[in-house]
Amino acid sequence: MVEPAHTEVSEAGYGPPIAFAELPLLAGRYHETYLRARPWPHLVLDDLLDPEVVAAAEAQELQRALNLEIHRGNRIVKAESPEVGGHAANEILDSLLTPEFVAFLEKLTGIGGLIPDPSHAWAGIHVSPPGASQALHRDFRFHPANGLYHRVNVLVFLNSDWKTEYGGQLELWPSNPTEGGKQILPEAARIVIFETTSYSFHGVPEPIRCPPGRARLSLASYYYTDFPGPADRRETMFLTPKRPQDPWYMSIRPPKDCLSNLVYGTADFLGHGGAEKWARGRRFRARN
Repeated sequence: MVEPAHTEVSEAGYGPPIAFAELPLLAGRYHETYLRARPWPHLVLDDLLDPEVVAAAEAQELQRALNLEIHRGNRIVKAESPEVGGHAANEILDSLLTPEFVAFLEKLTGIGGLIPDPSHAWAGIHVSPPGASQALHRDFRFHPANGLYHRVNVLVFLNSDWKTEYGGQLELWPSNPTEGGKQILPEAARIVIFETTSYSFHGVPEPIRCPPGRARLSLASYYYTDFPGPADRRETMFLTPKRPQDPWYMSIRPPKDCLSNLVYGTADFLGHGGAEKWARGRRFRARN
């Protein structure tokens, strides 16, 4: 873990992204809110990050983000990078790696032994330009390089003056999709925290409708443990979740994912750690 971000005004003219002294109080205040949230435990915070730092991060990252290569498939149109270009976004991501913030997450979620990931594998910055989307899904189970169990996600939105008609709502859905989902508008300085489990289905399934020259931007930091959670699972081979209103083919995994899951699932079932790590590494290389 990195040390806390500086506590004085930076050379860029803004203060630290997070008031670290407030974190223990906030964790206790929102613990029950987090656990009781529907459709599954999560927390939305709008008052944790300094809005000036967030505004600076958006301004510094937007042009670079629009130039990132977009991954296109039947279930995802999206760009991402483990690295950010500007000082402000780096300050935010560094603050999410500190011992103070990790302790906050542990107290909030009740998950002990969380390990942050300074490499930001599959995290960092996520970019959804006009027309982009990501179908309903549950996140990967293991870190692609070291095999740690993926347990908690923290998402930070950077989108100033983001109108509802632009779309881009983060959707959270229960295991039984007929019960309906929850939508979270990706407004600037909003943070979403949730545990990744067998039932934490989420996505941005509706195409982005923001004006040209803009994009839905979010920073992501993922946290791991060296032991599985109580809701750990193996991946399904061919099918994946979808909303009731989505077309039937959205529930079918792409062939390359089915092949990866076949190798990965076999290694997991047989308990072959080397083969298991090889399969995860293969998936990591394929996506990067």
